[in-house]
Amino acid sequence: MLSLFALRHVNSIDDAEDLVQEVLIRFWENKQGTRFTGSVRAYLFSAVHKAAATFLKNAGRLIFTDIDDRLDVLSGDLAAFEEEEVLRRRRLIEREIQRLPEKCKEVFIAIVLDNMHYKEVAGRMGISVNTVKTHYTRALKQLRANLDRLILFLLFRTIEQRMENN
Repeated sequence: MLSLFALRHVNSIDDAEDLVQEVLIRFWENKQGTRFTGSVRAYLFSAVHKAAATFLKNAGRLIFTDIDDRLDVLSGDLAAFEEEEVLRRRRLIEREIQRLPEKCKEVFIAIVLDNMHYKEVAGRMGISVNTVKTHYTRALKQLRANLDRLILFLLFRTIEQRMENN
């Protein structure tokens, strides 16, 4: 169960299993001999979530921990929209991406749509990884400021679908 939960956050079953194993070992070593008063299940799921976030951060990818937590709520809202409204909002997303400053747009497209890692983008553009991160963060801030939560959901849903197809 924990491995499946970890797999929602990382792209490899091996990485998911490694994360769970590390969490269980740390739990065993750190909590051995102490009385645990909370829910062990909740603790382990939270620990796996944090370990996955750390793993992804160390792998050079910026993550959105709150997006996954809200997908279920937003998916119910999404069902209420007609296809025409969804298309209108997708056009709005595309327009907002086009309005990004040139370097931010180039980095955002490479990372999100082309599924490239920071290091790959840096090499392709001839800039440092930190500069890539800065451009990506600026792009995300601008998009968050200009798009509502439901539109962001559509954007990240599109990103998720493209990643599954690759």
